[in-house]
Amino acid sequence: MTTAAPPAPDPARAGVRGSGAAQVVSALARTVLAALALAVLVALVPAVAGWQATVVTSGSMAPRVQPGDVTVARPVDTADLAAGQVLLVDDPDGAGGLLLHRLVTVEDGGLRLRGDANPTADGALVDPAAVHGVATLRLPGLGLPVVWAAQQRWAPLGAATLALAGLLGLAVLHRPPADQRPGRGPRRGRRRSAAVLAVAVLLPGAAVAAYGTAAAAYTASTANGPDAFGSALYYTCASGSAGAAQYLDLQESSGTVATNRGSYAGNGTYAGGVTYGVAGPPCTGATRAVRLDGSSGFVHSGVNVSLPPGQAFSTQLWFSTTTTRGGYLIGFGNGTNGATSSAKDRMVYMTTTGRIRFGVYDTTPRTVVSPASYNDGKWHLVTATFSTDTGIRLFVDGALVQSDATVTAAENNTGYFRAGYDSLQGWPDEPTSHWFAGSIAHMSVFAGRLTRAEVAAQFAAAG
Repeated sequence: MTTAAPPAPDPARAGVRGSGAAQVVSALARTVLAALALAVLVALVPAVAGWQATVVTSGSMAPRVQPGDVTVARPVDTADLAAGQVLLVDDPDGAGGLLLHRLVTVEDGGLRLRGDANPTADGALVDPAAVHGVATLRLPGLGLPVVWAAQQRWAPLGAATLALAGLLGLAVLHRPPADQRPGRGPRRGRRRSAAVLAVAVLLPGAAVAAYGTAAAAYTASTANGPDAFGSALYYTCASGSAGAAQYLDLQESSGTVATNRGSYAGNGTYAGGVTYGVAGPPCTGATRAVRLDGSSGFVHSGVNVSLPPGQAFSTQLWFSTTTTRGGYLIGFGNGTNGATSSAKDRMVYMTTTGRIRFGVYDTTPRTVVSPASYNDGKWHLVTATFSTDTGIRLFVDGALVQSDATVTAAENNTGYFRAGYDSLQGWPDEPTSHWFAGSIAHMSVFAGRLTRAEVAAQFAAAG
């Protein structure tokens, strides 16, 4: 009995596939496939313990969480819920949907959530029983194919599929020369190729099985924070950076530029006697402040804004002082490049007794004053808000200390916000000094009114 000899291998093809370059390329491709498989397993395995993986499809938690990220939430007891946690909940505004937002405060009627990128808290409260868990792990970009499919963006989805197929081809590219393979080598090679094929096929299937349902039902508000979730700047320092029009954290160690991290373009400027990098308020990852000398040091914004009489706004500032001369904390005026303002409004300042005044100018200064004094050398958070429906409100350390709902208009003015100095001439309880002597940090300006719950949650999360 005779048999036909197998065809001789193509020397050129064998030479390419058996080369050292092909071996390196195949090894790299297999490494990438293995990393992808591992990422899927990282999201799948915790499900055994009751954890839940979802694909984020909106930008309401930016910049910490982006569309296409996979988040893994672990179960949490209601008693362990705390402001600042990122929760996966049943969306109160969408039947069957899921919502991934940060817990602002616990109220009598439920949980108040807010997206880090949203200027205001969510309107509907969430029942504690609707909480699936607290977000613990983020896998950046792993769920992008699910997002693309839901949005019917076939071009990037097709490109990803082709890239995966390309990785598969590269993973099986290398084959050692025939004289280096043992007798059963070809079969082993086929087994290895089959294993790579299985990984490539099962990888996207597992991802869709793990995330598809949750991703398809996921909804979130899309109005215009050292782990992935726990330290969003808004919640580590009550600075309100998420959604703030102007946010100067005042964390610089030198120079004259005070970086604005808010939505409006334009940095601020340090002027006069400023000491950088002093101990600041209890803000995770942003614990520094600047000290103003009380005679020439202040900070002024570089953002020129026009404010009509009925424009709602909120201002915030952390401060610490022992001065008995009073001084300007934060406000608005028409002075350009730090010049003293002739028209000033929306001002928060300290009296010589350490009490805090806040007011607006409506043909005459309309102000409220805190009952207590705050020149005790401790760090305090002052928040001032105005809107036509609530009037003026003054908060200190998260609590409402004074208000006047009869104030319905401020001055129609164009100018700049500033902290540490401007003219206070003609205002009630005009202090001995218009210059503030003390430390300040985390200056924020909002183009809207912060609610009482939001202000309380900001201070609670920081302290």
